[in-house]
Amino acid sequence: MGTKENIEYIKQELSNEEKLLESVIKLEKWYKKYKKPLIGAVVVSVLIGIGYIGYEWKKQHELYVSNQAFNKLLLNPKDKKALETLQSTNPKLYELYLYHQAMQTKNKELLEKLTSSKNPVIADLATYHLAVLDKNSKKLKEYMIRNDALLKEMAGLDNGYLSFSSDRILQGREDLSRISKESPAYPYALLLKHYGVKVAK
Repeated sequence: MGTKENIEYIKQELSNEEKLLESVIKLEKWYKKYKKPLIGAVVVSVLIGIGYIGYEWKKQHELYVSNQAFNKLLLNPKDKKALETLQSTNPKLYELYLYHQAMQTKNKELLEKLTSSKNPVIADLATYHLAVLDKNSKKLKEYMIRNDALLKEMAGLDNGYLSFSSDRILQGREDLSRISKESPAYPYALLLKHYGVKVAK
């Protein structure tokens, strides 16, 4: 390599180093200008991460505690401390337990309360079972016409049975005719329709 080429090479290297130094200086100026917001963003990110981990831990702990309380209540329904723990740590599971208890004991008063539950499934099931326990044909019909009713066909089956029990055979057949062929209740509706005689009360 000749002297001229060496000089060009050195110039090129110096130019590259100068550009690099310029970039470092610009970066340093930028860092000094935005130092506080950058540190703030890092601190906030760390705090959010710690908060998220803490929240997840708390959620898992409450789930564990509520499951323990639920299991205790299944063994001993009179355990008031477990009931309070379940209510405070997991309101949804608490309502499910209340529904379970209402069904076990056929507690109409408790079912009535659960019909206004914020959980739509619990409210729906409580409404249906309350109408069945009351043997209330009007409430069953009201339940059946709701679009969101989960046990619409079962309510039709129950209503047909109630009609047959009250010697309203034609009404019972009509109630049962409304049950869709795709419904799991359909075979029972056919049987009840076929043997639609006065059912023992």
